[in-house]
Amino acid sequence: MHMRFSLPVLFLLSIGAHSSAQEKLKDLSLSDAITKAFSTYRPEHVDALQWIPGTDRYSFVQGDSLMSGGIGKAADRVLVDLARLNERITDEAPRLKRFPFITWETADRFTFEHNDAVQVFSIGDATLIRRLELDPEAERSDMDEVQHRVAFTLGEDLYMRAPSAKEAVRITSDGADGIVNGRSVHREEYGITKGTFWSPTGNKLAFYRMDESMVTPYLLEDISTRPSTFKKIRYPMAGQTSHQVKLGVYDVASDRTTFMRTGGAADSYLTNISWDPTGRYVFIFHLNRTTDTLRVVQYDAATGEALRTVIEETDRKWLEPQHTLRFLERTPSQFIYWSQQDGYMHLSLYDVNKGLVRQLTKGAWVVKNIIGSDAKGSAVFVEGTGMIDPKMPTGAMETHIYRVEIGSGKTTKLTHEPGTHHGQLGGDGRYLIDTWSSLSVPGRTEIIDATKGAVLKTLVDSKDPLAGMKVGTIEFTRVPGESGDLLNARLIKPRNFDSRQKYPVLIYVYNGPHVQLVTNSYLGGASLWMLHAAERGYIVFTVDGHGSENRGKDFEQVIHRQLGVTEVKDQLHGVDFLKGLPYVDADRIAVHGWSFGGHMTTAMLLRAPDAFKVGVAGGPVMDWGMYEVMYTERYMDTPAENPDGYTLTRNTDKTEALRDKLLVITGGMDDTVLPEHSYTFLKHCVDKGVQVDFFEYPGHGHNVRGKDRVHLYTKVLDYIDTALGLTE
Repeated sequence: MHMRFSLPVLFLLSIGAHSSAQEKLKDLSLSDAITKAFSTYRPEHVDALQWIPGTDRYSFVQGDSLMSGGIGKAADRVLVDLARLNERITDEAPRLKRFPFITWETADRFTFEHNDAVQVFSIGDATLIRRLELDPEAERSDMDEVQHRVAFTLGEDLYMRAPSAKEAVRITSDGADGIVNGRSVHREEYGITKGTFWSPTGNKLAFYRMDESMVTPYLLEDISTRPSTFKKIRYPMAGQTSHQVKLGVYDVASDRTTFMRTGGAADSYLTNISWDPTGRYVFIFHLNRTTDTLRVVQYDAATGEALRTVIEETDRKWLEPQHTLRFLERTPSQFIYWSQQDGYMHLSLYDVNKGLVRQLTKGAWVVKNIIGSDAKGSAVFVEGTGMIDPKMPTGAMETHIYRVEIGSGKTTKLTHEPGTHHGQLGGDGRYLIDTWSSLSVPGRTEIIDATKGAVLKTLVDSKDPLAGMKVGTIEFTRVPGESGDLLNARLIKPRNFDSRQKYPVLIYVYNGPHVQLVTNSYLGGASLWMLHAAERGYIVFTVDGHGSENRGKDFEQVIHRQLGVTEVKDQLHGVDFLKGLPYVDADRIAVHGWSFGGHMTTAMLLRAPDAFKVGVAGGPVMDWGMYEVMYTERYMDTPAENPDGYTLTRNTDKTEALRDKLLVITGGMDDTVLPEHSYTFLKHCVDKGVQVDFFEYPGHGHNVRGKDRVHLYTKVLDYIDTALGLTE
């Protein structure tokens, strides 16, 4: 591992496997690169590491034992082993084969799920009780941590079960084809990851009810049956009739549900559901369908009445709230709100009654996550990027931990080593577990103090798991992009790289919203299959262009109403950069991407056919008019409002421009980017007499997972090898 600098481009860091001449290096097979990426070739780490509540000790799993460790020189000790845990399981169902994932409730008690039940183990007296029965057919379970009830769905309806209850309570009974209760809605956009929300006291349950009966059904063929059958989904495309959502609140004591009287347009979005600390009020983010106006509204959970609009925000392009309100324990009328109104995602303190109190974080950096707060409630701890300078944008490639004082907004950076840091805050807010990596540090886990960030203890300092393998080097660079912005990029070279030779290039592309591929982390954010590809004889290149995340609102919103246009220009600037390198064969450049990257791959070949030799487009969006309403209209507006933008970015009617080899791949059951995208593109190719290659993975959804992923990347790389002449 070494640092390398060259002009005119600065290579910030480089990583590679270096072994003595006597050591025999091993090949990294494609199969191992895919199937062992998170096992054999994952840097050493502490398994199941978490703080034990109410203490300055932490727990982790080592072999078959749950261990605890402490600050400084405190010795590790065994809390309980798998054998003792299995001894306490009295029912007849199978015993545990490995130590389960646990959740601490107190310093002496943890829970885990086994044998269709929530089990509770007490360390002090080594007792195990079966607290809560779980329905084996249940979906989307959501546990209440206070009353220990569980909400879950069966089919399209919502149920709840309490400890010691013989039967579950059915909360809804109107679930049917087109009526869905208790599930995430709006196709899981805007931070929506579930459909149920327990109140802080555990006495009420808010839940989504989605009516999608007015949405045109879409059928996906399932060939696992004979004859084949069809799975029906509801998929509103851009500009089409969308679904309608309500929020209900179920009161456990009265066994009654009250729906919030939200009013407004029926197809507006209800997102980021938040409870206040008392459990009396629920807050809903109302986002209009055009996504340019947001209202945060407070509701009386008992009556459903709207009490006040707490925050109203507008943007001339789009808004996309991703985070719930975080109320302060010591001042329950105040909460932390996320917004990028000043150009970067930052935190502000609000009062329900008085409005804005103060902006807490500021500057050219992005807050990414709130870790927790200290015991006094005087500070919050966040993860965020480094400072972002357009002339030195590498701050966006890093993630650091910061302490933010609520009273003043004073922000202290607690992590000082370059890299990608993720923190876990101890219950009393005095210590942090910092797990991090960089291009030169495969992995390190440290205990740091939560005031200034001093390292108190190192738990793991991982060696490079690829040492002794035949892999090359990974380098960071910057590429001039559209409008003169510098773009972060990653370059992978083969192990026996010779600058006097000419190498073909494989560009891996995504370049869409909410994705960042180039990070100062282990392998620079690259996948292991890319290192394998480099050993086939490629330079593997990736650049994060405009629209990708963590560079601020202006950088992201350049793509408005022309999704994929500026992004393709950025990628072509990357091609120009590559052609300026003396060791690149400019006549042999390939491109591959999936989903948004599949759209980009196809668009790059259609708009700049002379720049490429071959492309592989997986799960590609070929026409934004056929993509789902919430994502597409956010960036593109509707087809009626922006016909020129939809025409400009449509791939299906531009097939005559295709001059290069192109393989299109889709999953037969893809309910995210429908197979219709690929089929429509193929039909246009046939109509225009354009040759194109196609492969479908029957039964797979939007991506190809499991063992079949080896098949996928064998096909991708073999196809590119053949087109670029790397195979005979």
